Amino acid sequence: MADIKPIRKDLVTAASARAYEPPALTPLPFFTVNKQGLPDMMAATQTEEGESVAALLETFGSPLYMVSEQRLREDFRAFKQAFTSPGIDTRVAYSIKTNYLPAICSIILDEGGWAEIVSGMEYDLVRALGVPGPEIIFNGPHKTYDELYRALSEGAIVNIDNFDELTLVEQIATELNRPTRVGIRISFKYGQFPWTKFGFSDDNGDCQRAMERIARHPKLQLELLHNHGGTFLLLHEVYENSADRIIDVARRARALGLAPTMVDLGGGFPSVNTLKPAYDLPGGSSRGEGHLFRYSQAICGRLQRAKDVFGGRPTLVLEPGRAIVDAAVQLACTVVGRKEVAGTGSAIIVDAGVNLVPTACYYDHGIKGANEESENYEGAYQPVRVFGSLCMQSDVLREQAMLPPLQPGDPLVISNVGAYCHTQSSQFIQARPATVLLGKNGPELIRRRETWKDIFALDEVPERLRGSDFGI
Repeated sequence: MADIKPIRKDLVTAASARAYEPPALTPLPFFTVNKQGLPDMMAATQTEEGESVAALLETFGSPLYMVSEQRLREDFRAFKQAFTSPGIDTRVAYSIKTNYLPAICSIILDEGGWAEIVSGMEYDLVRALGVPGPEIIFNGPHKTYDELYRALSEGAIVNIDNFDELTLVEQIATELNRPTRVGIRISFKYGQFPWTKFGFSDDNGDCQRAMERIARHPKLQLELLHNHGGTFLLLHEVYENSADRIIDVARRARALGLAPTMVDLGGGFPSVNTLKPAYDLPGGSSRGEGHLFRYSQAICGRLQRAKDVFGGRPTLVLEPGRAIVDAAVQLACTVVGRKEVAGTGSAIIVDAGVNLVPTACYYDHGIKGANEESENYEGAYQPVRVFGSLCMQSDVLREQAMLPPLQPGDPLVISNVGAYCHTQSSQFIQARPATVLLGKNGPELIRRRETWKDIFALDEVPERLRGSDFGI
């Protein structure tokens, strides 16, 4: 007869002291059991470079931004190739504001990218990274006199936004006393959501009046016509309309004696992320995949038929951001708690919040388990709410993610966080994590983890208010 082990009284006491928890029954969608093989439910235990996510977290701490150098280079090359067309010189001016980590910018510049910037700070950055003035596109509604003077004197193309800015540009061109090339940003009313905050409206005649002023100035040369139709554009018709309108403006410019040779259709190209249903557009897919060929046809086909308007060989400038950098960055984090929420079911808490993934408000980011033992889990994948680490009710990273049974300490990976997560991240409640670059040289630290001293390094406490030495 087998030995009968005595019941441990300490376990009985601990169990009886805990309040009764009724079983939770969760209806599971079809095909959500473990090992069913759907791509969006497979574990992400390793990066594309073969690095263990768990090992990276152990080395650099959790949470952790992870940048794939290979993916970044591949996505840049794919974008440029998509818009390469006979008889058109294509320039890809990376939108610096999308992610201005210097290492990321340096990789894109190494691939031959130009820089599209929208502030003096960004101008300082790209010049420090070695970008020559003629390869900088300077956009934005606010540029100081000093910023304009430096940019124009160094040969950057400034896209003039309004008449007051045009007055400053006229003054600077007179002071420089040499031919000064400029662009103008133009807005067109198109569709239900016109992008009309920026530039000269062509619908009310402001664009024509701006070109007439430029034509009268002896030193200004209108080199570029710019339009940006929106963000995460899933309808290629927006680019068709933009190209048609720009071509019409170019014809009118030539009638004034101007000779623009560059067409800048801005950015707005989507990434592989998935928009939340509230932000999706009728007629478009919520995922930004497979659109580049349609955009290229819409844009390049029209420019091919209107080469003469731009001097025979137009230069096409595009300003992508998320389409290049979004998929190259992931955020690894760690489960720190679990709970059942009345009316909504299971939830987990992770050590990263929307301060690190602000795009969670309009994207359904992919979230996958990264535990190297995850294939041995028993049980089904279940819909789980993913709560962030901030003491804010709104800090929800995903309303429903299909995940395996998870325990505190298990790593997760949040995908496609390269666009606007670094640049819009905040130090709200918590310091920001480290960032590593993953490539042929192994993991390389490109941004160290912040400390509380970094956050308060710029602050001063008047001596009369100090209860102790606040020196940092």
